[in-house]
Parts: sequence; structure tokens; C-alpha cells
Amino acid sequence: MGGYLKYPISLLWVLLLVAGCSSSGDKDDIISFVEPKPGRSVGLKREWRRNIGFTPDKYMSHPRQIAVTEEDVFVGTYGGKVARVNKKSGKTVWREKVDVGVVGGVAVSDDLVFAGTINGKMVALSREDGKQIWESSVATTIASAPRVSDDKVLFTTLDNRTYALSITNGKIQWTHSTVPVTLVVKGAATPVVNGEIVYVGYSTGEMFALNKENGKVIWTKDFSRLTGRSEFERLQDLDAEVVVGKLDSDNLIPKIYVVNHQGSIKAIHANNGGEVWDTKFSSIRRPLLWGSQLFVSGLGGYVVSISTEDGLEVWRTEVSDGYLSAPVRLGNRIIVGDNKGRLLSLDPTSGRVVGLDKSKNSFIADPVVDRAALLLWTNKGELVRYTVDEL
Repeated sequence: MGGYLKYPISLLWVLLLVAGCSSSGDKDDIISFVEPKPGRSVGLKREWRRNIGFTPDKYMSHPRQIAVTEEDVFVGTYGGKVARVNKKSGKTVWREKVDVGVVGGVAVSDDLVFAGTINGKMVALSREDGKQIWESSVATTIASAPRVSDDKVLFTTLDNRTYALSITNGKIQWTHSTVPVTLVVKGAATPVVNGEIVYVGYSTGEMFALNKENGKVIWTKDFSRLTGRSEFERLQDLDAEVVVGKLDSDNLIPKIYVVNHQGSIKAIHANNGGEVWDTKFSSIRRPLLWGSQLFVSGLGGYVVSISTEDGLEVWRTEVSDGYLSAPVRLGNRIIVGDNKGRLLSLDPTSGRVVGLDKSKNSFIADPVVDRAALLLWTNKGELVRYTVDEL
């Protein structure tokens, strides 16, 4: 790792510190969290559970992104393994060791499975049997999950570089970079592809729209805010994936939605970076776009609904005294988990908690909805598939 990356810290440690900071101050001002009591469960039936890895070290986590295909689920682990699991039966088809640790997660193409590691290796495995096809090394930790688009696999590293590699042989097609910073979160947003544009965010708080073919900058926007007394309080990382919206009412300019943990949700014109609206709310999780509402899990245990038209808050519900996963849509409900084992169901219209299940699992990875099923990747290294019983 380069000398300028003196302090790469885990996402869980950041979240714990943020939670601590948010509850500090005069004791008379602190309001204790009251757990929702909806009086019913979320309404899921467990189909199978498969142990893939082990519980990581304290303050660490398994990669947040899993990949789901028509027949299988692919996961990477903190211990450096990649596994293919049959989606219907839960049977492990293969499990291969790739390095000391997978960081962001995995991605899948027609024939290959990709995983980036803490030692700066992007590894391509055969989707069929897990055998390594190629390996490409870069200077630092591959902090994001990979993104496959056409003939390229794209990812972002800890030192604020984005790479596009050939999926055929792993050769570098292009790179883009901005300045590295001293204190960073050991994680990054997965690059998002929208047509011929790639959106990437960095720990500087900058977001770039790049040409997918050659990596040239189309436009850039700076989200950084120079506030806070300590280096930790001034962390600028853009750790959540950009969400691409539908066309505006004028049917000409689509919007994208960007969140950061410095307290901002922005709607931006996808083609030129022009700002449409800005709402103050801190998050490091990918928002959920559903109709004309944007649902966001916040750092303080809140889920909010934002109007995509004007950025105004529709509702805000406190659902956790821990840290939340990204929200997902399952049927007519919003589903979100937290690190304390809660799985919650919310009414999208009012924000009311209408279902709650509790377990000993820690839900840190983002849930994945697969038709009428929900896949959860727990921090104990368990992959679990649920089907809808009642919502």
C-alpha cells in the first residue's frame, strides 16, 4: 500500500464512531431509542441457509455485494473465498480461495466471476467450476465491488483510481484517478454504468462522469464539505452507488441521485452534472428509487422518503439504534436490516413499521430481491434465502 494511505479504516468502525458522535452532548438532550413494535413479523419463510464463511474480526465485515443470476448466487468472503451456490437448493456448487480477503464483493458475466481483493488483485474465475482464468494486479486494495459492462470489468481502488480491464485477459483498457487522501474508509462505491457513461465516486468527495470507452472525463461534481474539527469528521467518501432515474417530465434529461455521509442527497442531471435539488441527510447506502420517491437509510438509524420532484422529505422513521443496510422493495413493502439482527418491513406511503423479525445475525450486506424471494448475506458468513409468506 502506498505511503500516503496511512489510515485505511473499516466501514464498521466509521459507523460506530458516527453513531457515538451523534449521541454525544448534554445528557438531558439524549432521547433513548424505542424499538418499533408492529405486532407482526415481516412475513418471510426461510427456504434454506448455507454457511459460506466465518465471522470476520471485530469491526470488519464480509463484502457488501453478492451477485444473483437465473440459477445461482455468487458471494465473496472476508477470508478470501468466492463461492457459487445453487439458488433453488442452497447447495454449494464450488468454493475457491482467491486471496487473503475479498473487499467490495463479486460480479458475474456470461462465463466469468470477478472478485477484487485487499492485496490489489482482480481475479477472474470460471463461472462453471471456479477455476482461475486470469489475475490482474494493481497498486492498492480494490475497494469497490466490480462492475461488468460489455467487454470491460470496472472497479475503484483505495487510492482513488478507477480501472477498466478487459474481461477476456485482464489487461488495463484505461484508468482514471484523482488525488489520494490520508484517511479513507476501506471501501468504495461500485462504478455505475448508464449507457456510455460511467459514474464513479471517490474519498475526496468528488464524483466523475467518465466515457466508458476511454475513461475521459465528461463532467465532475464536488460533494466535499470542509467541516468538522477532526480528520475523521472531515471524511468525504462517496461510498454509495449512484442511482439512475427515469427521464424528467420534459422527457429530455434523466436524473441521477447521489448520497454521501457528509449530509447530502443530490439530484443531478445525468448528462451534464447540473444540480436539480439538494437535501440534507447523511447516508452511505445505495438509495431505493420507487416511483416518485427515493428511500434512503441514514447513518442515525433513520429511513427517509424523499420526493424525486423537489427533494422535499415525505416522511422519516427511526427504525434502529445501530446501522442500516440499503432499503429494498419486496412486494408492496420496504425491507431494511441492521447490524443488530433486526429485519424490518415499512409501509412506503407512511413510513410506518409494519413488520419486525429479530435474529442473532448481523445484516450489513445489502439485501437482494430476486422476484418473490429475498437473499440475505449475514456477517456470520451465512447466505439465506427467504420467500414471501405474507406482506
